[in-house]
Amino acid sequence: MRFPKHFILATITLFTATALSACTPAPEPDEALIALYTDALHDSEALLQSAPAVAALRREHAEEINEEIRRVCGYTDEGTVPESCTFAIPDLAAAPTDKVELHIADSQARILTQLNAIPTDSIPLITEQYIEQARLGPAVGDIDVHGGLILAEEDLASAQDLLAQEYAAAWALGVALAYVAPELQNATENALDHHREYAGLLRSTIEPFAAPSPAEAGYDLGSLTTPVDPGTALVMITEIQNHAIASWHDAASQATDPHWRSLATQIAGVTAQDTVAFT
Repeated sequence: MRFPKHFILATITLFTATALSACTPAPEPDEALIALYTDALHDSEALLQSAPAVAALRREHAEEINEEIRRVCGYTDEGTVPESCTFAIPDLAAAPTDKVELHIADSQARILTQLNAIPTDSIPLITEQYIEQARLGPAVGDIDVHGGLILAEEDLASAQDLLAQEYAAAWALGVALAYVAPELQNATENALDHHREYAGLLRSTIEPFAAPSPAEAGYDLGSLTTPVDPGTALVMITEIQNHAIASWHDAASQATDPHWRSLATQIAGVTAQDTVAFT
């Protein structure tokens, strides 16, 4: 018995689709995100008594990561989480600690370790959590610049743009320094020194790949508030710092080189830490 050609093709198509469907693995939650989720829960438990503000923040982070795990894993057509995407919530019994600064520093280091293992579209969230935690953390020492860092194309363009912004930020803070309240003078000088430090770090990072752009003699304040007294100087400083944080966060979120992403995240965190004195 001979079957019509269109019947044969339809049968082959149906068989192929069924076979592919049968071979498609069920979605599973991302292991790196689960590790970050567990770390956030651990932090919230360990710091509940000694640093309740940090504990509350890390509990919020855990909730955000839990939702991110579900989003990345996917939902069914009915809007429910597939059974394969569920995971056991760890039964934590974290020992309380009063070594808050050391604990936060370790937590920050763990975030950096996992940052390049998580899905690309989860990076903005986790980087933002790093920045938020940095505002409550200890003063950061040396920034880690990995020797294998490679700047190419988009990353190189991002580094050059950030270099120009760091030059401008340092210059603008110098303007604000003439008007800032006496009690904020040291904090302003500290932030200014940091922007100069980051400019120097960027120059040395860019040099193996391109000629770093030079600093200008002066910069236009542009959309920044013009300082005329301590109040407007504080507004201007806040604008400068918030713009720098956002720029470094964007660089980390869009980075293609993992070491450049880590560097951008670290500087975003330290810059955020500097803003605490002005709030």
